Amino acid sequence: MIVKISKVGQSKILGCPRNLKEYLSWKMKEARQVIRNRKVFLKITFEKIIQKIDTKDSIAVDINMQNITVGKDENNFVRINTRINEIHRYKSLAERLQIKYPKRWKSNRKIKQRILSFHSKAKRIAEDFARKVSKKVINEAIRMNANGIKLENLRNMIKKVKKLPKKFRNKLYLMQYRKIQYWIDWQSKKHGLLVKHVYAAYSSIKCPRCNNKMKEVSYRLFKCNCGYENDRNILQ
Repeated sequence: MIVKISKVGQSKILGCPRNLKEYLSWKMKEARQVIRNRKVFLKITFEKIIQKIDTKDSIAVDINMQNITVGKDENNFVRINTRINEIHRYKSLAERLQIKYPKRWKSNRKIKQRILSFHSKAKRIAEDFARKVSKKVINEAIRMNANGIKLENLRNMIKKVKKLPKKFRNKLYLMQYRKIQYWIDWQSKKHGLLVKHVYAAYSSIKCPRCNNKMKEVSYRLFKCNCGYENDRNILQ
């Protein structure tokens, strides 16, 4: 493929992203030639007008440290394991080196590079997981014939996190809830789905059978007077 850029001339495209076909139906807004590390890239911006969406059916997404539950009722749900343990492992390795060499690590090039590599690895895993899990959520929504996605409103989450033990606080921060929600929101717009943010405190108290209020009988387990009970992850 040959492209012609004003004031630059013709350039041959040697490769392109694997997901380029997903954007070919979008409007091409602009293209720029970028030079990075002695390599030349063509940066293309695509634009898509988002149509107004009327929610017909929706799924709920509950993000926890060990898994992410996606579903709309007790018979239609999936659990996706997170990579929090893997992320926490690399962060712990970096912190151990900093504790082991409290004075030397900043001035010693090898130790500093090792610490930075562990932090970088943890960050890349978190970013990769957020991108991939967002695609899985969208695929599940499409499979369940839902055009709406419910996410937890994180506005009051910081206040609650501060009250937790340090070990759990670190893991919650590493989970990067906002980054996961950002990519779910991005993929939703891309596929024409609607995202709604709800407060968790009020999202799991109505019985799907009789619509009456349910009571929390144990951690994350809710029960109704009609006899129905289920995990909070499955309830909307």
